[in-house]
Amino acid sequence: MTQRKTYLTEMSAKAACSKAARNQLVESRAKLNSIKAAIRQATITGRLRPSEQLNRALGAIEVNFAAAETQLRVLQKSGEDDWEEERVELDEAWENLARSIAILVTRFSDESRD
Repeated sequence: MTQRKTYLTEMSAKAACSKAARNQLVESRAKLNSIKAAIRQATITGRLRPSEQLNRALGAIEVNFAAAETQLRVLQKSGEDDWEEERVELDEAWENLARSIAILVTRFSDESRD
């Protein structure tokens, strides 16, 4: 009975982690779409001229977003013995994504003309 209870607790923790990560992924995609829309609008109105640095920052976000999605899928498919290790990898992917979003926002702010 204890072994079954431990298994269910582990699976509940994994499910909660997976759900939180999925929600975070949805929120990050919405934030990214909002930033892209602001960049498009600033470009259209002439407040921003696209630059190589801005394009690299956008590219880095897409790469890091894909990595976070992949790590989430890996975590979801992992077993009870290794899901916590996969959570560490997912946390690193989120940190990379958050860092790349912050870099893009800074780059956008620096390059926007008022």
